Amino acid sequence: MDRPDSPVIKNAREIVNNLAIIFRINQTYSVENNAVIRAADAFIEAVGFALLSEKILTIELLGEYFHLNGTRVRYTVQYYLNFDFLMNEFRKRGLGSIIVSENISRSDLLDFVREFKSCLSTNTPYLALKEKTDGIDQIDVGPIKRVQEDNVVNKRQQVRRNYFTAVFRFKVMSGKAKKGEAVEIKKTKLIINSLIDLMLNEDQMLMSMTAIKDYDEYTYHHSVNVSLLSIALGMRLGLSKKRLSELGIAAFLHDIGKVSLPDELLNKTTSFTDKEWELVRTHPSEGVKTILSTMKLDRTSVKSAIVSYEHHLNMDGTGYPPVDGFVKTDFYTNIVTIADRFDAMTASRVYTREPKSPELALRILSEKAGSHVDPILLKIFIRMIGVYPVGTLVSLDTRELAIVYKGNSDYPDRPVVVLISDGKGRKREKKLADLSERGLDGSFRRTIKKTLDYHKYKISLPEYLLDSYE
Repeated sequence: MDRPDSPVIKNAREIVNNLAIIFRINQTYSVENNAVIRAADAFIEAVGFALLSEKILTIELLGEYFHLNGTRVRYTVQYYLNFDFLMNEFRKRGLGSIIVSENISRSDLLDFVREFKSCLSTNTPYLALKEKTDGIDQIDVGPIKRVQEDNVVNKRQQVRRNYFTAVFRFKVMSGKAKKGEAVEIKKTKLIINSLIDLMLNEDQMLMSMTAIKDYDEYTYHHSVNVSLLSIALGMRLGLSKKRLSELGIAAFLHDIGKVSLPDELLNKTTSFTDKEWELVRTHPSEGVKTILSTMKLDRTSVKSAIVSYEHHLNMDGTGYPPVDGFVKTDFYTNIVTIADRFDAMTASRVYTREPKSPELALRILSEKAGSHVDPILLKIFIRMIGVYPVGTLVSLDTRELAIVYKGNSDYPDRPVVVLISDGKGRKREKKLADLSERGLDGSFRRTIKKTLDYHKYKISLPEYLLDSYE
């Protein structure tokens, strides 16, 4: 299955995309409609090509990704809407996998499509679909799997170590750039690549590090956070590791131009004057000068310079620095811009004492979609961050208070939380609670009632998010 020339790997995206198209069309038209039949034939053709070297084809949803015969399917922006639709349809039914045998016929597939749609009218859609599918020779289904984590304590220690190593590296690099000394990008690349490797398996833990905003030295942590958020979004887009490395470094360096600004300006505790804001707005162009004068000229440094220059420009050409004959911003810039603005809005900066909640930050970005930020990339980013981003303070229907600890890809609106107070408002021993857990009667044990501002409750996120829970 891991052979690079495997037909399954070559047309994996088309197989998943075609399956999504069938189910999407069937929402409007019956299986007898010509559009559904044509989509079914396209799927059968793609599957037939894959089954030239395989006896069966398993299309499985694990977390946020589809896998074909054990290999994760990478996809680009053009596939995102259909992949997102199909994930939601799988989850509505508690469906984890569809297993297709060779020689699948059109009639078998259309029978399955019919049952796939009708099973939602029952109280137990997966069991209903499974029962009906047992009568279809060439198709079988499997339940959704929950991805389990082992050695959680050691993994969190590794995540924290890599995160703070990256922060330290940016601090050292900034110091050299400030003095005009040559910056060795090799060490930075090693750190970014280690974060990419870690992100592949521990993305939720790394996301929790970006949620902790009450660090000193905002600029250093902000640069690492933007890099992590950009890498995570790049992974959702199916970028290769080489491109993820370029993107991660460009994001890491997006604010490097601030080394040219006076420390007293960056650390000022009151609002900027118009003149001071004018000086702050020079940091994108200063970043270009810093990158090109202290680093070896190659594709990575050029891409980083472009992102540094453009990250405060909007899609409609507004923002700064002003550009004559504006056409459009770079693809990497569009990713970094979303990550940068989200992290900045949710952080307590020296000159912004009132950070916004993650929920509000996403709402503000959504209002600017199409004019300031790329709407499709933002939609993917919001799906990645979750309905309730890590670090969100929530009130539960049990009257308990909790902090979102990590997302739940199976139930986006039911994350794992850390319980911090009981139903009477008394501080309690910290404990994880999975909001997708059900009681004996089948109902959810806990449900989020509303979100709250953790700053008003004087809650320290590191106390909860940096702990490990067994």
